[in-house]
Amino acid sequence: MSLADLKGFSVPFSPNGTANTVGPLPWNFGVDLFAVHFKANPDEIRKLLPEPLELSKEEPDGAYVWFGDWQGIWSGGEGMLGTNAFQVQYQECLLGVRCSHNGVEGQRVVYIWVDKDFSMLRGWFMGFPKKYGRVNLGTTNRHLHNLNPALKGVNPGMRYTSWCESKGERLIDASFTLKEKVTPADLPKPFGTDLFHTIHFPSADVNNKKPLVHQLVQTVSSNLKFGELWRGEDAECNFFPSKIEEHFAIRPTKITASYLIPVGFTIEGTKLIHTY
Repeated sequence: MSLADLKGFSVPFSPNGTANTVGPLPWNFGVDLFAVHFKANPDEIRKLLPEPLELSKEEPDGAYVWFGDWQGIWSGGEGMLGTNAFQVQYQECLLGVRCSHNGVEGQRVVYIWVDKDFSMLRGWFMGFPKKYGRVNLGTTNRHLHNLNPALKGVNPGMRYTSWCESKGERLIDASFTLKEKVTPADLPKPFGTDLFHTIHFPSADVNNKKPLVHQLVQTVSSNLKFGELWRGEDAECNFFPSKIEEHFAIRPTKITASYLIPVGFTIEGTKLIHTY
């Protein structure tokens, strides 16, 4: 049997290709984001931006944490919700910063924790530095909150919280109160700016330690669609020190905004920006 007889977009390759951890592009997503934007120490943000990336010219101290309740479907997996929903549903927490490339404003996810293997591997293919973690969102199954007699429903005054832990440590938590509905035009940057990430695969070759891949890429996406957006108020966001994580260095110095953002989009792939 030759390698051509085995199928799959990613390992493990198999005779039919259905055993692969991640299926082929394009990848389609729907996510309910619990977003808190804040200011952080720009000197610490700079340490997380490899050249040719630079600090944002508009907001060098701009950063954010997004907790997400995700649904991700790869090409050919459109029926997966009726086959094995585990393969398309996951939760994650990502910590991002604003940046710039050749004078163009952008953003970069510097730390991210997720609870499913396929999302972790798919993220590595695009340069998202995903690690395993566990996320809890008060906004999960938000469509049921209007039906629950104990809740105020999805209305002004409803307060939600989310938190992330990894390897037994609580890393980040956040909460805010719903204030008012907004439109996509009300969302501040980095919404609408390009994502810049580093794809890195080290070599285990005993005779060649040069990385197999080390590239700066830009995410290519399409089909952006928003649901009902909410602006929050009275937001809180806490970062907790860790012996094995370094997120605490870019902890909030001032919270600037908070939102609930249901959004859908397609990731077509990535575009090479720079090879190291």
